Amino acid sequence: MTDDPAVDADRDVRAFLGMNTASAYGVAATFFGTYSLMNFTASEGVQSVWVVQAAVLLVAFAAFALAAVPGDPLGVGWATAISASAPIATAVVLSQLSVPVANGLQTWPLSAAVALCGFVSVRGRTVLGWVAMAAVVAVCTVWSAATGQGPMAGVAMSVISFAPLVMATFFALTFRSTAAAVFELRAQSRRRAAEDAATSAGLDERDRQLEQLDHLARPLLEKIASGSDLDAAERQACGLLEAALRDRLRAPGLMTDEVAAQARAARARGVQVVLLDDGGLAVVHPTVSTRVSTAVSDALRGSTSGVVTARILPPGRARIVSILVSDSSADVRIELDADGRQSVVAS
Repeated sequence: MTDDPAVDADRDVRAFLGMNTASAYGVAATFFGTYSLMNFTASEGVQSVWVVQAAVLLVAFAAFALAAVPGDPLGVGWATAISASAPIATAVVLSQLSVPVANGLQTWPLSAAVALCGFVSVRGRTVLGWVAMAAVVAVCTVWSAATGQGPMAGVAMSVISFAPLVMATFFALTFRSTAAAVFELRAQSRRRAAEDAATSAGLDERDRQLEQLDHLARPLLEKIASGSDLDAAERQACGLLEAALRDRLRAPGLMTDEVAAQARAARARGVQVVLLDDGGLAVVHPTVSTRVSTAVSDALRGSTSGVVTARILPPGRARIVSILVSDSSADVRIELDADGRQSVVAS
């Protein structure tokens, strides 16, 4: 099972059956209310209805857990606890009954056990469900033998519960195979959607880059194609354009409009600008990326000569960016950590 919570939730059979909805919790509440009503209205010969009510609370908690606990299959610990509640509740209730049983409704733990064990099977723990039901039969057998009814009386009253459990198990096996196919179809649909989105984003980015290239390069290319001589300003513009295009290839993570404009202005002032991107910005919060762009822009804006080198460091480093500003007077290193905090070292 994957560790991704979103994927886990999508592959949880609770969602497929609606077990994690308000209606499901309503059914669990009805489960509790029904058995409580049976306990208090069919109490002839019962030693203590409050001891029996404790058993009602136990099976109600198990029913709520079946609906509330995530994961598919159900975790072994939870599945064991829920399954164990069936024979425990049966033993508690039978210990409070008279012999012979005064009212057939007083053997309600057998029907509760079928429901709990059946849904444990649906949640992917079929073996535990069957072991729990076998334990219920064993409890009934021991009780009937200990109360002088003979062991077969306990077997007769409880073994019939295996019939609905067989049907529940068959449903669980059929349902889970169908659910697995549906989950796989959902996963394939998500993958196709992600691929389509990535393709669309790539095409949009290509169109955006082509539009920018057309805007930046077309006037100079048309001038060159015309055969006319380029004056000094146009030659400088060609050099600046070449540097800008190189920046977009070598430092795509830094190419905000502000950084691009400040890099062009700095080069026009005679500053040598080197921009490099080793991918560290890909794994940080957008707020940090904004702080990095601001720091690089400020460094370029304040330089009138020398060299400005800004490098996005590889992922996993303590620092996310290093900016070195060198001129004839001093070298200043500006660094930002993964949280966007800035430090300045002058030498």
